[in-house]
Amino acid sequence: MRRPLILGGLAAIQALSCGGADTPQCANNNCTLPSNTVVKFTFDAYPQWQFPMDSCSDFGALKVQVDATDGAGVVTTLVVDCGEAQATFQGLAEGPYSIALTPLDGGGASLVKAPIAGMVTAMGPGTSTSASVNVPWDSWTQSYTGTFLFRLSWGGNSCSAAAVATQELTLTVGGQMFTGMTDTMHHLNGMDPEMCKPLEDNFPESAVQVPFGPATFTVVGKDMGGNVHFQHTFDTFVGAGISNPTITYDVPAPTMDAGVDAPPDA
Repeated sequence: MRRPLILGGLAAIQALSCGGADTPQCANNNCTLPSNTVVKFTFDAYPQWQFPMDSCSDFGALKVQVDATDGAGVVTTLVVDCGEAQATFQGLAEGPYSIALTPLDGGGASLVKAPIAGMVTAMGPGTSTSASVNVPWDSWTQSYTGTFLFRLSWGGNSCSAAAVATQELTLTVGGQMFTGMTDTMHHLNGMDPEMCKPLEDNFPESAVQVPFGPATFTVVGKDMGGNVHFQHTFDTFVGAGISNPTITYDVPAPTMDAGVDAPPDA
């Protein structure tokens, strides 16, 4: 008596799952997958300066608003949690879109002077496209400071292998020399020779309350007699907040003067 009921139940389930004549398997009888148009965002990403990015917490950003405007001026808006690092628009019509990206604080106020512009192109149904927008350091409405963490190597070597006894360091941010000190009481004004800190030390050197933004870092390494063996200026970046990455600056070995050792002209 039970067997026909079981078969009937299975048949009904199969009809529902496969889309019978009276019950389509897709909403509105449309099985076309929508397009996904993804806008990824970063804050102060400068890989050329070995700085991956700042974080949402460095600026108190809780949300990010992303406006996508088509050629006719129609705006589609998404507001996402900042930590998601992307906004995904579904079902945008094909074509190019202007992007305006705005980080927001806890009260919904903008943290940048103006929305950050970008472009993305939506493709056909079932496709996925993406574009990236970086919020540059000079777009933020407030001034910030950060921790500058670093290690030094000399032609790929630590102090002893490179015969470097002392190091002199100069950090300049926004055209202004930083007058503070590192955690080892080493001034960063180029006038304070200190013992070379081994590359393999457990902790990097660090300086706190350093102005935020692009910087230059000049490193001089001297031997026991005070002779300069290494010298180089690096373009770098000081991120906002305390949780910045440690950057290793490898001071290139001095090149030999080709004119000294080159054979005389025939």
